[in-house]
Amino acid sequence: MPDIVIAEPMHEAAVLELGRSFEVRYDHALASNGAALSGAVADARALIVRDCTIIDADLLAAAPRLRVIGCLGATSGLVDEDACRARGIEIHSYVSSDELTPTDRVIAGLVRLLGRSGWQPGGDPRILGLIGFNPTARDVAGRARALGLTVWAYDPLVDRESPLWADLGVEPSGLLHLLEQCDAVSLHLRLTPETRELIDWETITEMRPTSVLINASHAGLVDTGAVIGAVRTGRLAGALLDLDQADDEPELETRSAADARIGALIAHKVRTTLERREEV
Repeated sequence: MPDIVIAEPMHEAAVLELGRSFEVRYDHALASNGAALSGAVADARALIVRDCTIIDADLLAAAPRLRVIGCLGATSGLVDEDACRARGIEIHSYVSSDELTPTDRVIAGLVRLLGRSGWQPGGDPRILGLIGFNPTARDVAGRARALGLTVWAYDPLVDRESPLWADLGVEPSGLLHLLEQCDAVSLHLRLTPETRELIDWETITEMRPTSVLINASHAGLVDTGAVIGAVRTGRLAGALLDLDQADDEPELETRSAADARIGALIAHKVRTTLERREEV
């Protein structure tokens, strides 16, 4: 039986290094198969995850020898920290906030915002809509599906007959239909004259009042004031927005500090980390 179970993607060199000293089971399919993961950790002393594995009291009960959990990504809402503390299990995070990739940021924000309505990974069905289907959006789609979310995407530059949709398990959608039906909407677009303030009050009124908005691409894609106003009046359930634009920064920072429904990040900084960071 393995000493260390690695349930999500990890740099191959690191896996080989661990294998020199310990018996390691590396299977990134375990993150989405609770029964298989419970069996795998029965005798494990360490569990390494990224941002899709749910570590709750039931899983911990199946791992009586577990002493350490290593987190390689954004695991907010996925690890029952109280249950770990009660068992004396140490949790170590190996990614600082400045090193998180755009995908990490989106997934962490998604889990937090949807969690405010009572949703938990693997829980009741929710739909994530991606506007733009660039490489980051495709990465987000894979991780979101591992959390139990259905994923739709709108991108007029990707042919609806492309095998990419089926390969990634994503449903192509029209923009209006996506806005009307999705529980969460995430933007993955370049800023162009056509996409500037794509999300304004008019488009917000097409969205469900229970839906949440995430923009980790460029602040100019949204009318920040309209989004903040929509959240404050209950027209949107929550938002995670970019601080690229200096004019919006003071208001957004103030609102995000005072209202847990509104979050802020620096998207251009997040984008550059993906180019610099070797996968952990």
